[in-house]
Amino acid sequence: GVMLVQKKSVNTLDGISSSTFRKVGDSNLSSAMKRVTGVSVQGDKYVYVRGLGDRYTKTSVNGMVIPGLDPDRNDVQIDIFPTGILENVLVYKTFTPDLPGSFTGGLIDIQTKAFPEKKSTSISMSMGYNPAMHFNSNSLSYKGSSTDWLGFDNGSRDLPVAANTRLNEDNATTTLFDPTLGAERGSNFMNSSLSFSHRNQVIGKKLTWGYNALFTYRNRNSYFQDFERRQYERNAIGSDLGLVRDYTAKGDLANNEVLWSGLASIAAKSANTTIGTTFLNIQNGVSTSVKRTRRNTSLNNPTFLYNDILTYTERNMFNNITYGKHQIGDVRLNWTNSFILSSQYEPDYRETAINEDDDQLGFRNGGLINRFWRELSEVNENLKVDLEYEANESNKLKFGGFASFRNREFNVYNYSYSNLSASNVNSSDPNDLEQFIISDSNPTGLYIQNATDESNAYEGGQTLFAAYAMNEMRIGERLKSVYGMRMESVKMTYSGIVENENGIEVPVTDQETLNETNFLPSLSLIYSLSETMNLRGSFTKTLARPSFREKSEAFIVDPITGIWFIGNIDTKQAEILNYDLRWENFFKPGEKIAASLFFKDFTNHIAIVAFEVAPNQVTPRNVGSAFAYGAELEGIKNIFNTPFGILSVGGNFTYTISRVDRSTVTVSETGQNEYQSEVNFKGTEDGVEKYRNMSMQAPFSINGNLSFETTEQDWSANLSYNVQGETLTYVSASIVPEVYTKPFHSLNFKASRNFGLDQNQSLSLRIQNILNDNNELIYRTESDSELFSLRKPGTTFTVSYSYSF
Repeated sequence: GVMLVQKKSVNTLDGISSSTFRKVGDSNLSSAMKRVTGVSVQGDKYVYVRGLGDRYTKTSVNGMVIPGLDPDRNDVQIDIFPTGILENVLVYKTFTPDLPGSFTGGLIDIQTKAFPEKKSTSISMSMGYNPAMHFNSNSLSYKGSSTDWLGFDNGSRDLPVAANTRLNEDNATTTLFDPTLGAERGSNFMNSSLSFSHRNQVIGKKLTWGYNALFTYRNRNSYFQDFERRQYERNAIGSDLGLVRDYTAKGDLANNEVLWSGLASIAAKSANTTIGTTFLNIQNGVSTSVKRTRRNTSLNNPTFLYNDILTYTERNMFNNITYGKHQIGDVRLNWTNSFILSSQYEPDYRETAINEDDDQLGFRNGGLINRFWRELSEVNENLKVDLEYEANESNKLKFGGFASFRNREFNVYNYSYSNLSASNVNSSDPNDLEQFIISDSNPTGLYIQNATDESNAYEGGQTLFAAYAMNEMRIGERLKSVYGMRMESVKMTYSGIVENENGIEVPVTDQETLNETNFLPSLSLIYSLSETMNLRGSFTKTLARPSFREKSEAFIVDPITGIWFIGNIDTKQAEILNYDLRWENFFKPGEKIAASLFFKDFTNHIAIVAFEVAPNQVTPRNVGSAFAYGAELEGIKNIFNTPFGILSVGGNFTYTISRVDRSTVTVSETGQNEYQSEVNFKGTEDGVEKYRNMSMQAPFSINGNLSFETTEQDWSANLSYNVQGETLTYVSASIVPEVYTKPFHSLNFKASRNFGLDQNQSLSLRIQNILNDNNELIYRTESDSELFSLRKPGTTFTVSYSYSF
């Protein structure tokens, strides 16, 4: 199990196993990771380890790093991994030379189902019901494609004209586009899932063969009634009021999410050799419908809008890993090749806003009809070779190499409707707009036009070569040292549209944006205080690299948020010095207690910074001074062990402090820093903090669970709790105040009953969000706080059944 791996590992690590998934009832990796010490999850997708995420946390599958699928971020959306295909998830918190050098918070290694020990087949299914969401006749949806239930669009949402071509201003062209622009009311169904697995081991004369075949399918519906989003601005100098409302958007939001995955693996092993290959495919499709009203309360231009938004996001990851393990005398040779195809496709995002002014409906004062298509694809090829030589029981040498080749392509195509200001309409339902399309009888009607900006597209490449050497050596009976060095040499290129020194946009191909070679030392000491107790200390150096679009001169607008991203060709790699100390005691099987301290010192920390005069424009910049430090405490203990059963309690607590020197964060082209900008805005230094937290860093996280299992293992129950402290989510920029995510108190319960022949059947009930807490973000200044957004997820009841044979 994970606890045994922790005890024997030369790294400081934490993790979670498949047995915990089953006990607690987590269906995807996003919900499971919240239970790992020092881990927080933002937006149910993105992992932060010790308060560090995005570029500072990496994700790998079976030891090979995988790319993120979000064009706006650097990290992996972990909600695409169902727990049914996983064996263990390990979180490495300290660097050793045999690991990638580009993580600082943590490296999350997702380990899929391993070599089977015996033949088994299982089928499971579940149904989940949320009274606030399901069988609700007011839920929302829109007509998609006939394959949405399989997690992908069959082409019905594809762009109906050739990309980057000028369109005719006529009815024939405009009617090529799907006229569905608004969400429709209708009842939805509850959540459902199905999974199947079969594995076996076949013993031959010379080889033992093992194979796995797993398939999981999940279909979830969510409906958020009275979903609310507000925007506030800070008052100008001299005002007594802290925040002034700019607009309020309130209405309903509904999602239908389909996720399926398939895993197939086969391996053969002899006494000294194992060779195998694993195929993993994950497909995810999410359809979102929004129907709301938006009231702009700006004194200069108050408006009222009927706002509909229709989106579809399709994500896919295909991964093939082929590996070999060979024992040749005293030498162990391991090699792995990983090929990854990943993509995210957002076809036909549609947003409509119809203005109501003096009882007249139209498109003046904020009215719009916008559509866009956005696609990201990436190809990765990785090869790793490790050689390990055990000179004696006290001395182990390890060295190896790594090569990685990445290519990413991103495109976005924007389309908008013209003649809006000339059009009055007789309905607030966007689906009634078809009658106002341009025609012979309506020459001033609406028509679609290409609004694509080619500078929003780019292609990036990265080549990375690494080599390392490390030594694991015992010094006496109790002390073990692990030291070594890793060399990483990376080259990045960019192809796209950039501005030259004269401000003219010009295309570039394979422009070299980064060419660096780094040497990363690592030293760890492990002192055995007793057979069950260790004291660990380590010093390491790691780094973080800018992404393709960050290390460029691109100007890219996000049609969803309206935020302009401006690349910065001068962005440098961040270098981090890491100091770690950990005490751990595995005092009984299945029981432990551990305490950790950590400190991280950043040079050239990369932050996404908003411009002082244009808060809707952001760019990456290197910060002169930043650091993070904290403590972790975790434990698990059987508090009652009786003939009837075992009652155990476990939990962990993480406290993190990070500091960014605001005087080193540049927010304008003239060189003005974030601290001085705030002073100028307020007109005084009073109350202006020189340091702030890193964004998305939770100041603390608490996990707790109480478990009971009978001696015959026919009954079990688990009560789990998770909360994260109030987290800085969006950094203040000029008139835009800071936004914080409020703590969400997640209390869940699961009870299971095993029965049948050899207890091969199981029936369970899971209750999520027992406290009926809400997802809430707030604006905050030193004198005021207001709502930013609000979602009410309600309480979900899930019944599951499984059968094994």
